[in-house]
Amino acid sequence: MQTEFEIVVSAADLDELGHVNNARYLNFLESGRMDWYDQIGLFERVEASQVASEFNTVVVNINIDLKRECRLGERLTVVTEPARLGRKSLAVRQVIKMPSGEFAAEAVVTSVMMDLQSRTALVLPEDLAGMFPSE
Repeated sequence: MQTEFEIVVSAADLDELGHVNNARYLNFLESGRMDWYDQIGLFERVEASQVASEFNTVVVNINIDLKRECRLGERLTVVTEPARLGRKSLAVRQVIKMPSGEFAAEAVVTSVMMDLQSRTALVLPEDLAGMFPSE
């Protein structure tokens, strides 16, 4: 399942060069991932399959290519789609699209679902497999 999440670049997103600061792209990607998690029901699926009562996602790897600068007031779209599923980790492919359709950034982000009590990664629900491309 692919999702799209819109963001409008604000003054707080800019650096002294007048374009979006590189660190803000990570925030944009996180907003897109949270929207994707909500739309696929990730937290509900994990809750239904686990004994852990407190858990959350933790990013363990980000690979990002910054392609184009973004400016104040631009309406950007964060596109998120499943890339790969492991036993305890999942990866999503994300792009930040500019109004022109050009990619401002491309990323692959790998996360685990962490038990907040034991501080260990949880085994992900098997029913997520249908949402990810087969290898």
